[in-house]
Order: sequence, then C-alpha cells, then structure tokens
Amino acid sequence: MGRNFIEKRIIKEGIALCERRIEMKGTPITADDLKDIEVKTFSPVLQAFYCVVGVSFAVFGIWVQIETRSMIQSILPVLFGVGNVAFALHGRPRKVREMEGELNLMDLTAEIVQRFVDKMEPKGSR
Repeated sequence: MGRNFIEKRIIKEGIALCERRIEMKGTPITADDLKDIEVKTFSPVLQAFYCVVGVSFAVFGIWVQIETRSMIQSILPVLFGVGNVAFALHGRPRKVREMEGELNLMDLTAEIVQRFVDKMEPKGSR
C-alpha cells in the first residue's frame, strides 16, 4: 500500500504510535486511533518548490538591501521569503479525520500493524 506521500506519512506516524502504545503496555492501534494523527499534506516536490521560492525572495531582499541601503524596500521580500520557507517546512498539517473520504483507514491500519509486527520480529525467526 502506501501509494502516495500522505499514506506513507500516516503509516510512519502509525508505527510510531504503535511503539508508544506497546511501551505503555497498551494495545495496537485501530482505525479510530488513526483519525487523531496529524500529517503534513505537502508533497516533497511542493515543499522543495516553496523552499526554493522562499530562498530566492530572501536573497533578492538581501541584494536590494546591499544595493539601496533601504530597509523599507528590502524587508518585505526577506519576510516573504522566510515565510515561504517556514510554510514549506511546516507542510500544512491536517488531521486524518479530515481526509477520511480519500483514504481507506482499515487498509492503512492493517498495513501499519503488519509493518510494526515485521519490525518487531527478530530477523532469525522466519
């Protein structure tokens, strides 16, 4: 499974949730537990694009500052660039509950539990 980046991120967060639950002597996760997980919804390509645009604006603002010595003209591009980079790194997180129609939570839960069990099994037991 894990066809797209959102599903892969949900699986990664689900495995981490399983590990926390097992450490606290709990039970493996269910589909209802997945609904509270928050994941980033920007693709890596979109994150890279926002970072490149942000760095470009920041460099442009710094260049304007060097050339004109005017803080008023340079501060807006720098702030816009820094904001773009921060927005890209933050990734617009959304709860899985809001994406429920787009995802099959039962399949994701089964895959998370399977990967968690495979991860916890010693390699020599197969």
